[in-house]
Amino acid sequence: MANGHNSIKRIAHRSFEEIGATVRIAKATSWPEAINTFRAKLDIQVMSRNGYKEPPAVRERLLRKHETVLKYLDGRFGDYYASYDYGALLPPLDPTLEGKIWMCWWQGEENAPEIVRACIDSVRRNAGGHEVVVITDENLSEYVDIPEWVLEKVRAGVMSRTNLSDLLRLSLLAEHGGMWLDATFFCSGSLESYLDLPMWSIKRPDYLHASVACGMFAGYSLACDAANRRPFVVARDFFLEYWRKSDRLIDYLLVDYLIVLAQRHDPAIAAAFAMIEPNNPRCDDLISLLDKPFDQRIWDEMNTDTRLFKLTWKQEFPKRLDDMKTFYGLMLNGALS
Repeated sequence: MANGHNSIKRIAHRSFEEIGATVRIAKATSWPEAINTFRAKLDIQVMSRNGYKEPPAVRERLLRKHETVLKYLDGRFGDYYASYDYGALLPPLDPTLEGKIWMCWWQGEENAPEIVRACIDSVRRNAGGHEVVVITDENLSEYVDIPEWVLEKVRAGVMSRTNLSDLLRLSLLAEHGGMWLDATFFCSGSLESYLDLPMWSIKRPDYLHASVACGMFAGYSLACDAANRRPFVVARDFFLEYWRKSDRLIDYLLVDYLIVLAQRHDPAIAAAFAMIEPNNPRCDDLISLLDKPFDQRIWDEMNTDTRLFKLTWKQEFPKRLDDMKTFYGLMLNGALS
């Protein structure tokens, strides 16, 4: 009963948040644009339940939504974006923190769900000479500087832990470079070639349009070397400016919008993202197989051009089915990486 009550509370809070965002967008743009944006957000919820099918009408609403949210942000923060010093010196580096692979589980790795621990282990196995650092509540201050006013907003419930995680990934890359991966990424091959690149993200052109990134980057997988931290410095500063002047979230995928705005305002940042080669085209495919009996042929085919697979900790999967090990069962014992 408690879980059901909490679920209802979350739905009510999210609904209130979205209605408030719609009103703010309407005041800054127009009611037709705001209503389309609200409808597109509903489309995303439906897509998440129907296997992310995207008919033409939905695609059009999503693209209109993205331009509306960008218009809202440019209208509210345009002076800041226009006056920002895109050529400023990068922050000084701590050489002991370069080249890390950053992940996060606030409660600590030992308290993470089984699937999250398996994902972190798989990244460690494929990290080569790079240390994998799992950020927690306890060690946060050892690795990154989060302004006290942000932490106060988190404690007050104005900013969520998800919002803090968004700032964390941008801040880690801005200060140290390296690679950020969400804690639900299963890795089946070496990550070293990505860490050798100036910048990297999972990139799938012509992907779905639920995010303004449209497959050209993915906020759950970002990397840069020490010399190419600027895109994340700018996105971090845009993020801080948003929350300095706002107490409510305009869109769940705010970070993606800010990265797109950084590209629009600085051609050098746009060029850096454009240089990323398409990669990991099947990163969404493993999750639908976790509860199926393992099939070596399917795994070999999927694993030829993809080594990072996005999973979830919000579902449970069987380890065996009809006396056969499932993809999940083999994933847990390390046989897939």
